Amino acid sequence: MEEQPVISIIGGSIWGNRGAESMLVTTIGKLREIVPGARFNAFSYYPAKDRELVDDDLITILSCKPLSLATRHFLGALIVALFKRFGAGLPKGDFFKIARALSASDLLLDIGGITFSDGREKFLPFNILTIWPAMILRVPVIKLAQAVGPFRSPVNRFFAKLFIFRCGYIFARGEKTAEFLKDLGYPPDQFDTVADIAFLYKPEYSISDENSDKVSELIKRIRKEKKTGKKIIVFSPSVLVEGESRKKGLDYSTRLLDSMKKMGAKSYFYVFIPNATRESSEKTHNNDILTINRMKKDASSGGLPQAFKNAVDWVNFDINTASVRKIIGQADALVTSRYHAMISGLSQAIPTAVLGWGHKYRETMAYFELEEYSLDFGNPKNILANVLFNLLSRNPEIRKKIKKHLPAVCALSENQFKYLGRVLS
Repeated sequence: MEEQPVISIIGGSIWGNRGAESMLVTTIGKLREIVPGARFNAFSYYPAKDRELVDDDLITILSCKPLSLATRHFLGALIVALFKRFGAGLPKGDFFKIARALSASDLLLDIGGITFSDGREKFLPFNILTIWPAMILRVPVIKLAQAVGPFRSPVNRFFAKLFIFRCGYIFARGEKTAEFLKDLGYPPDQFDTVADIAFLYKPEYSISDENSDKVSELIKRIRKEKKTGKKIIVFSPSVLVEGESRKKGLDYSTRLLDSMKKMGAKSYFYVFIPNATRESSEKTHNNDILTINRMKKDASSGGLPQAFKNAVDWVNFDINTASVRKIIGQADALVTSRYHAMISGLSQAIPTAVLGWGHKYRETMAYFELEEYSLDFGNPKNILANVLFNLLSRNPEIRKKIKKHLPAVCALSENQFKYLGRVLS
């Protein structure tokens, strides 16, 4: 292996899903500590926007949009592999830029949050094409902390066995994923159970600067409200949970606004922040800004009394993980429907409640003995205001509990980078 390795990373981006950003920048940051001077290929779903945001000579942003995966990744890899087999020089031209970058890589790290999972069969082509081209080019593939499985669906089970078994190593994000891998028959010496990458995030890992001036102004306002004795409640809603709520005939916006009405405007200051942002886009994918704008409209149209006019701030612009954490770090309590916003809260010992679905939230909250605050969004019996009052009344106790368990959780996450350190040495 060269002194300065080339490491390709797929499944993350800077713009869009800030959970994906937190995993991507943390992976780069941790690897730079292990192998200073390493070069990175970051395959992004939003390559043009990410190139605008990232100015780093050692990071090359390349596309992993669906069309690119099917053509430049897959077909390009097939052709490059043929050239290499017959001893010919690598094909030139822009079409082969991605395949050449993959071919020159020492590793491909897959940081996709969830892959090869029952009920998500429509994403199987994406899950396959993110790793197959590297396999064609004989580049080792390692899946960093992510959820995979379950594998009861015949289609999912078939393709999981075909492709997951060709990965060099898998880091299961949580015990459930580990159980699913055991059920699939995946070799026990080729996977380990870890916590999410983002538990190791540090502000210095950030590689973008987005609306930091606006965030600084917001922080000043929050601190001013704190000086008056107000408690700070941060909400991080999700466009995904909003959509799922609508399918079940539930009003997600009303549920959050009603909790505020029950708490009142006198003693609290509320901040709504997105953890998936595409400020210039009206598309719903990875765009919590749209949900926040709808909630803001509902609030001003009678959803909240006039007394709340100066008790709420709405962040409806692009912010990166560094800013997300700055804002959440000011909170006395956090309510979120985003997995990585939850991690941003827990990482800073902020009493956190989750309104979501699936085992991933509850499993992570269990690390901190906080399962009771992992709520099913579809259960109308979960009165959010009561949960918030509970978080606030038990604030010192909950902070102490999080701080007690946080080092062990971070150590779990650190295991995957210890493994990569051994591989890269």
